[in-house]
Amino acid sequence: MRNPMGFFKELLRQPAWIPLWVGLLMMINMGSIGFWDEPLARWILGVFMASAMLMMGLYARFGFEKILGLGHFLWIPLLPVVVLAIPAADGGFRTFLVVWAVATSISLLLDIVDVWKHFSGARQATS
Repeated sequence: MRNPMGFFKELLRQPAWIPLWVGLLMMINMGSIGFWDEPLARWILGVFMASAMLMMGLYARFGFEKILGLGHFLWIPLLPVVVLAIPAADGGFRTFLVVWAVATSISLLLDIVDVWKHFSGARQATS
């Protein structure tokens, strides 16, 4: 088993766009704190935290491999909930939900490709 904190060291060894993308996703998800009065914002933060724990567990077991995308599986049911909530949201919260939905959709597409590669035998490190 690996120390989960090693994830961040390995993340920084990846091509520059990967740590930048991860940092952007973290900032977007943490942006939910700014809308704490909204129940959906609390769900976003909770799912983000649960996903982070899942990814650390996957990292501890498998290392920095394409299987890490499984850590985001909780975003799959949350994404349609967020998309359906966008028309009823107002102002900054609506903008936040749109940004979150777009970034999460892109991330999930990348995750699907990575997890597919992992299970199809292409098990080299995420890049």
